Amino acid sequence: MKPTFINQWPIVFGTFVLTLIFILWEHFNGGVIEHYLLADENMPSLSNWWGLLTIPVFTYVCTSLIKRRHQKKIKSGDISQNFEINIVKRFFYALIFGVFASLLWEFDMEEILQYFILSPVLIAFFKRIYLPEYTLGFVLGMMFTFGGILPILFAIVLLILCFIAYQIKRGIVGVFKKRN
Repeated sequence: MKPTFINQWPIVFGTFVLTLIFILWEHFNGGVIEHYLLADENMPSLSNWWGLLTIPVFTYVCTSLIKRRHQKKIKSGDISQNFEINIVKRFFYALIFGVFASLLWEFDMEEILQYFILSPVLIAFFKRIYLPEYTLGFVLGMMFTFGGILPILFAIVLLILCFIAYQIKRGIVGVFKKRN
């Protein structure tokens, strides 16, 4: 089985091109958007131009973590034939989630979005969704609406919450297993 993520540069380059296309579209349709910290125009702004740097670097970090996990599993002999397929599935699940969250924002459905966006924390009690492929899919799904920095910042916060939720569940299950 030939590992898919061994050569991560085409993936990084692909996200750079995708980001460039989004930014050029913004540029030719009214200008590149700037997001103000805490949505306050008196605060400093973050231009979507930064996405040309942050998205490829974030993609490189995520694919490096996936590659490292893949190599660890190969060394330990604990690799399944579906490992790479599962990575791609997780990526696309998160991509769809990010796109759907962006659509809720675009169509002014904040009352639904505020609950929808926290659903990964609930799912994290049952499934490890703090993996890098989920995070990368989520960020790329939200990139068109929110630029190249805000999705990364939000994904990191969500990633930490999901990790904590999963660890709490593991701790609770561990306590009950010890009693039996």
